Amino acid sequence: KFVFIRKESEEALNRDPDRRKHKYNMLAIKFFIAALFIIKSNSFILAPQHTLNSFCCQKPMLHVGKILDANSKFVFIRKDLCGSLTMLKSVLQNNAHSPAPPKYEGTIYAQSTPPGIGGVAVVRVSGPVASNALMALSRSGTSLPKPRYASLRTLEDPQSKEFLDKALVIFFPAPKSFTGEDIVEFHVHGGHAVVASVCNALSKVPGLRLAERGEFTKRAFLNGRIDLLEAEAINDLIHAETSGQQRQALKQISGIHRALYMKWRNDILRYYAHINAYIDYGESEGIEENDVVVPVRQQAAKTLTELRQHLADGRRGESIRDGLQCTLVGPPNAGKSSLLNILAARPAAIVSSIPGTTRDIVQVRIQLGGFPLNIDDTAGLREVSVDEIEIEGMKRSAASFRKADIRVIVLDASALNETEIGSFADLLNSIDDGEDIAVLEAGKKSTGNWHWNRDRYCSFQPTVSTNDRIPVVLVLNKIDMLKSEQMDETENFNVARLKALLRDHLHPDDISVFRLSCVTREGIEELMQGIENLVKKKVDTGDDAPLITRARHRELLNKCMDSLQRFMDSQMPVDAQVEDLRMAVEYISKIFGGSDIEDMLEIVFRDFCIGK
Repeated sequence: KFVFIRKESEEALNRDPDRRKHKYNMLAIKFFIAALFIIKSNSFILAPQHTLNSFCCQKPMLHVGKILDANSKFVFIRKDLCGSLTMLKSVLQNNAHSPAPPKYEGTIYAQSTPPGIGGVAVVRVSGPVASNALMALSRSGTSLPKPRYASLRTLEDPQSKEFLDKALVIFFPAPKSFTGEDIVEFHVHGGHAVVASVCNALSKVPGLRLAERGEFTKRAFLNGRIDLLEAEAINDLIHAETSGQQRQALKQISGIHRALYMKWRNDILRYYAHINAYIDYGESEGIEENDVVVPVRQQAAKTLTELRQHLADGRRGESIRDGLQCTLVGPPNAGKSSLLNILAARPAAIVSSIPGTTRDIVQVRIQLGGFPLNIDDTAGLREVSVDEIEIEGMKRSAASFRKADIRVIVLDASALNETEIGSFADLLNSIDDGEDIAVLEAGKKSTGNWHWNRDRYCSFQPTVSTNDRIPVVLVLNKIDMLKSEQMDETENFNVARLKALLRDHLHPDDISVFRLSCVTREGIEELMQGIENLVKKKVDTGDDAPLITRARHRELLNKCMDSLQRFMDSQMPVDAQVEDLRMAVEYISKIFGGSDIEDMLEIVFRDFCIGK
């Protein structure tokens, strides 16, 4: 029956060539069905080798030759060594898609360098007829260049024979190329007309089409050249703006994340195998449940602790990738927009002596200490306003303040008043997630006449862990307007009472105080250094431990941890508990593409550029 099903599958594929790209998925399912036909009393089970990559059997397997298909190798597995038919079924089912994914049809081309004018532009071609494309654009009488050596070629239109450019071409034969397919790179002069003419000429070659976004990297993944973690890291490296982002992307490309997640996956799969072995053979072999389950739980507890520690990273990896959030808040006309323009080194916000000029959030992105920082300039906050636009602006200011990783409070040093500062601090407290949240939940739902509503904005969360106290930077602006005796008074007031007021109302992790003038630029360098130190404190761990870089990874790791915790807490029979282990393996496998990969491909590759 196995031979019949295998033959039937081949004939079906030959009758319908469009189904050939699903060949490996179909065959894996057919192999699994065939294995179930084998009489259980037999000594061996026949299965395709590539579906057993994750089968944690430490004993030797008996290999047979390649059967009917050059890409498929099969193994006979002794039942008494593999330990569990249940586990074999699960492994075959879970790996039906991942081990030998479908390969894309056709040959693709696209410009790989950024669009625009430059000295050199690279046009890349990948696929089975890439070499044909090179020969079609080369003058007659030339041959394929030596693989991986640059060769000077005169490029011509394949139909009109019009001279296009003199270019360096490089041929990378499969499988030792980025995509695992034949690749040709045309290094042409970087003008718009030259690149357009070369791409137009490639479109005339039979079998070529323009690449989709990220399709080169997607093919590299589908052909087994990289995994999903590496694919995502390549995209992060392309879009890296700072040295910190570059280091993080290169660390992920190096495989440090995959090694860690693969270790956890193999550990959990081993626990799963041991439990299944007990389920199938425990009674017949006289093995007690505690002899298997207790050691597995002890080892699973260690894995669970490691997962918790990895997840409790303060979201540093995401902060490096996306940037920390810094919000400038303060009363109207305190100088927030002037400070934003100085930090951005450009006139990003309108500055006016009229209070309430800023109505909406103005955001700029800067680099501090090699890490990205998103700074929001917000509308001035006050309890009472009759302007509907200003009221809406203050609501947005409150939302930005609540989700900020670093809070910068800007006050007018020439108009410090303890009563007003206390009222302003109380206003900030009412929109913060501080210890007074119970007061709001008990009935205080809005602030002032602009009705800041906590329920409406409850979805805004800081990017750092909610257990962290958010640092506050207090900026006393306009010190150029103070006389010498006022400077002393301001300093004494600040040291004696200002910090205490803010601590009582906001409960921050730390308060840093800076006196400056946006007119004379006095104190600006000190402020920027202070904010840079806060950024580094939040995101720079100072070690090589891998950080979680994407929400997708964090979500799957959380699900894996929850499944493992359910296994640890379960009071169900052991054959029911094992399902939680199977789910834990499935969740962590999805991080690097081990299960249900088709559902994630579009999400992972949709942000890539066309030529990558």
